[in-house]
Amino acid sequence: MDLAKRKYNFIRALTTVDETILSKLEKVLNANQQENDWYLNLSNEEKKELEVGVQQANDDEVISHEEVMKKFSKWH
Repeated sequence: MDLAKRKYNFIRALTTVDETILSKLEKVLNANQQENDWYLNLSNEEKKELEVGVQQANDDEVISHEEVMKKFSKWH
């Protein structure tokens, strides 16, 4: 059975579930969403550091991987 058909069958089945099952399904969906959104699990400090990095990349303040590897090749 293809994904679209499975989803359709699932949606049809949802119309018949009781409150208990619906609550459990909502918890599963919410937990899955939070796990996939790793950004939400970062501290404010980590988020600020990411924003700085994005801004540096936007301002073309980057060093290529090759340059970094040349600089630190003595430790490799």
